[in-house]
Amino acid sequence: MDNLARALNSEQVFLEYGRVTGSEGRFFTVETGSAKVKTTKSVSCLVEPVRGDTVLISIAPSGTCYILGILERENVGHCSLIFDGDVEFKAKEGRLRVAAQEGIDLVSAKDTALVSPELSINSVQAEVSIQHLSFFGTFLQGQIQKIKLIGQTCDSIFERVSQRVKRCYRWVDELDQLKAGQLNYLVKKLMSLRGKYSVLTAEEDVRIDGDKILMG
Repeated sequence: MDNLARALNSEQVFLEYGRVTGSEGRFFTVETGSAKVKTTKSVSCLVEPVRGDTVLISIAPSGTCYILGILERENVGHCSLIFDGDVEFKAKEGRLRVAAQEGIDLVSAKDTALVSPELSINSVQAEVSIQHLSFFGTFLQGQIQKIKLIGQTCDSIFERVSQRVKRCYRWVDELDQLKAGQLNYLVKKLMSLRGKYSVLTAEEDVRIDGDKILMG
């Protein structure tokens, strides 16, 4: 008797096909074979319905109506998954892969965080536009065929700098100034200093040593 009473008191939900004719906020207008109803989509219906979609809806005698799923869509070129709150995709075992033939866009109105013990990026061409960049690390290694940098100012502070090049060319339009505690040049062959005016000043001694000294 208790089971029969519960069965009589429970609502009988009906399933029906319909076509979406409009939307306003989180509500959708669906035309069925017998009526036009105003409904919302169920939580499990992840794809956002659009005008013209053929949907499966549930209708209760109390008037509660939900879109359970989208059955057909005339133009399947675009689908939207819309959530009201936070969303989490989690794979407890295995990998999570996102693949697309035409491209992938990640857009956020606020911050984007990426946390991983290892990061691998492989691309033929890349373009990065960042207004302010801060990098913190312990080791940086790169193998680059050609580097071209254009900027207004460059400030570098290092404890030690070592460079090894085959040929080095520099063009300074105005001033080239070096301040050092000690300066040592070792040249295997010819050392040439040329200028319209040359000044060599020492507070104490000036020494010139060579097998031959030619002046004039």
